[in-house]
Amino acid sequence: MVVFDTVYNPETTLLVKEAKLKGCNVITGVAMFIRQAALQFELFTGQPAPEDLMREELKKAIGPVKY
Repeated sequence: MVVFDTVYNPETTLLVKEAKLKGCNVITGVAMFIRQAALQFELFTGQPAPEDLMREELKKAIGPVKY
């Protein structure tokens, strides 16, 4: 079974946690967000999107608050 959660912040929602515990394949909202951004980037620029960089920057942006 595949569980897909569109919520990207937080990435690990209760749905994602429970699905993983039950052995499901999980696609998180971060994957959706990055793929959507990558497609937009490619359509706009005609160049391959830097998906790893996009994922890294998104994780920094939505990570825990630093004091």
